[in-house]
Amino acid sequence: MKKLLNYMFIACAALALLLAFGYVAVELAAVITGNGSLTIWAESHLEAPVCIMCSLTAIVSFIMSYVFRWTSGD
Repeated sequence: MKKLLNYMFIACAALALLLAFGYVAVELAAVITGNGSLTIWAESHLEAPVCIMCSLTAIVSFIMSYVFRWTSGD
């Protein structure tokens, strides 16, 4: 169970970071090129998956805290 949670956390965190970097890269390209429609597309198609993956990562880490019996000082 602990190994599965570790793998899930690493996978979720990595995917969340990749999505976030992709979102920022698309937004940066839209700002540099002055393409407003690309900004709107990125916001409507990429913002929700980034938030969902960050939330899923937080949920997995919350479950890990109970399984690993972490305390507030850890």
